[in-house]
Amino acid sequence: MINKKIKSETKGTTIKLVIAFMICMFWIFAFGVHTEAATTCKSVISYPGKTTAKVNMRKKAGTNYTSYGMLKKKQSVTILGYAKNKGMTWYKCKAVVNGKTRTGYVSSFYIKKNSSVKGKVNNKVTSYLNVRKSAKSSSKSLLKVPKNTAVTIKGISWKSGKYWYKVKTTYKKKTKTGYVLSDYITVNGNSTSNTSSGNTGTNNTNNTAKTGYVNDKVTTYLNIRKSASTASSVLLKIPRNTLVSVLGTSGSWYKVKTTYGGKTVTGYASKAYITIGTLPADNNNNNNNNNNNNNNSDSSFETMLKKFPASYQSSLRALHTQYPNWKFIAVNTNLNWATVIQNESIVGRNVIQSNYPKGTSSLAPFSYLSTADGAYNWKTDTYAVKDGTNWYSANSEVIAYYMDPRNFLNDMDIFQFEALAYDSSQSATVVQSILNNTFMKGNYSVTDSATKKKVTGSYKQAFMDAGKASKANPYFLATRSKQEVGVNGSNATSGTYGSYKGLYNFYNIGAYDGTNAVASGLKWAAGGDAKSTTYGRPWTNPYKSIVGGAQYIATNYINRGQNTLYFQKFNVNPVETKYLYLHQYMTNVQAPYSEGRTTRNAYNRLGVIGDTMIFYIPVYNNMPATACRLPKAEGNPNPYLSSLKVYKGSSTSTQYTLTPTFSYNTYTYSLVVPNSVSSVTVKATAVSKRASVSGAGTYQLAAGKTTVITVTGRAENGKTQPYRINVTRK
Repeated sequence: MINKKIKSETKGTTIKLVIAFMICMFWIFAFGVHTEAATTCKSVISYPGKTTAKVNMRKKAGTNYTSYGMLKKKQSVTILGYAKNKGMTWYKCKAVVNGKTRTGYVSSFYIKKNSSVKGKVNNKVTSYLNVRKSAKSSSKSLLKVPKNTAVTIKGISWKSGKYWYKVKTTYKKKTKTGYVLSDYITVNGNSTSNTSSGNTGTNNTNNTAKTGYVNDKVTTYLNIRKSASTASSVLLKIPRNTLVSVLGTSGSWYKVKTTYGGKTVTGYASKAYITIGTLPADNNNNNNNNNNNNNNSDSSFETMLKKFPASYQSSLRALHTQYPNWKFIAVNTNLNWATVIQNESIVGRNVIQSNYPKGTSSLAPFSYLSTADGAYNWKTDTYAVKDGTNWYSANSEVIAYYMDPRNFLNDMDIFQFEALAYDSSQSATVVQSILNNTFMKGNYSVTDSATKKKVTGSYKQAFMDAGKASKANPYFLATRSKQEVGVNGSNATSGTYGSYKGLYNFYNIGAYDGTNAVASGLKWAAGGDAKSTTYGRPWTNPYKSIVGGAQYIATNYINRGQNTLYFQKFNVNPVETKYLYLHQYMTNVQAPYSEGRTTRNAYNRLGVIGDTMIFYIPVYNNMPATACRLPKAEGNPNPYLSSLKVYKGSSTSTQYTLTPTFSYNTYTYSLVVPNSVSSVTVKATAVSKRASVSGAGTYQLAAGKTTVITVTGRAENGKTQPYRINVTRK
């Protein structure tokens, strides 16, 4: 929920856009349940699809790998396979990138495969191809078809290391739908040509290149685009007075070649901003070597890089290579890493969502949950709910992972470190785009419950006014409100809730975790018990809530050193040290990660991800040599017994008393029986329904000797706890 910038074609004006919807986990279209963790695909398919947005094609399946360049929206690709990395699905694709045909990986979220395509049985079939009932070689054959038989492909499955096409085909008047191995089908219509490149129609009026330069109509940067259209992707941004070679024309555009920041590109620039001829001497002196400033740029970057630990530097250098306009600021917290994790691990300070304790295997596994006192009861196998119905305290390893900046120094996750500052270039148009498809897309019209007067206005202007008054980014404010109250609004924004009619709270300020968070938030909006009037309270209409709430957020968070999503969650660099580890806007440990990804995806869709952006990245003392990792996903950790009983003989009519009395966390017991007792039966139950017990049963006793009986509880995650009973027969 940070800000986003778009530069205009003429002035390079910067506008930032943030979209607040939490993006759902990436899903696999119809490809079955392939869980390959590698970043390469051995088995190959050939299936047409199109991109749904501008997106990177990467060398391997992961956001931390090198990008070959950006694919255009609605660009045709050929899907060759798919892989998974860190829970994200990637398609291996063949497509044209920057004029070259490449094979690389694209997030499946941005690829729509054709739902029904034509193909035919190819020449690899020497006699007949079996159309099988299911996607496996042992399945029943529904139909045998010869080579060159036409098929319609309905989907794809991955089974036993091979891709299968689900096809519908007709042969000898029989029509069947079944599965065939992809190796034996040639798919039609899988052209990898870039149908949206827009490079047609160029009229090269002169075979000899002319010298030109970016003229004074450009105040910041001029976009060099891939094709002669403002809808085309930006290859490079160059400042005023940069020299170019004019290679030809296309309507109102010049085709140019230029070098800036160590990068040379050939693309298109609007004629209005290019002057043919030699750069005037005074301009040349004022802007010396614009086209060869890579050394200065890299020198400045290397100076900045030295402020980061060595373990940060390779990732930041890779980002700088890909996005030379990005700036990275090291924020030295002067805090010891172990101390930070210890404090952030206090029960309830960081929570994560899981359905495992409720009996449903979804969201965070047991191994992500804290078992500290107050978070978990070993005796009863119960996790304490900290918010809602399924939010539990996160364990220290999970907290360390989400707090370690080195895990997020890639172009997908770094936006949790971007600043939330106000900028005068921010536009109501962008705010409106954030509010579209929400209850705030239009106007509000209410009767102020304090003045009894009609109050009307647009939500977008309310957020613009709020940003200007509070010095907070209005895009962030609109995004935060949308996240807090939902796209359809809530009881906090209805003005009709219970005994709080006529009150509004668009940011859920004061809505603390508890049985009725809405009521506590509206009580705060009314001024609380003291009837406070700070931040324009009581908030008796939407405008007062939006503007007053922004002042609260800016005053209490952004202006106190919590000027990024990361710092709003983890308050490790407060202006006032008394708020260290406290005064954290949200408890969800994953919030900066997920909200940052939402921001990045919005930037990427607009094609402005390469604009100048500033990231404030925390640095800690005595960090581990390598980035912290999430714990392995494991089952319930409880191996303890809830009961341990010993009976005379094989019957359960006579039970003996153990010394000491049984307790789940006492592991050694003793028992003395008469000489007449030759055997005992041991019974035990586990605390957790997910645990197992071994060692119970009937044991023979030797006279005058002690028999050691061991009963072991085994947790779902494999952890064991033995209990020993020393039984002495007189």
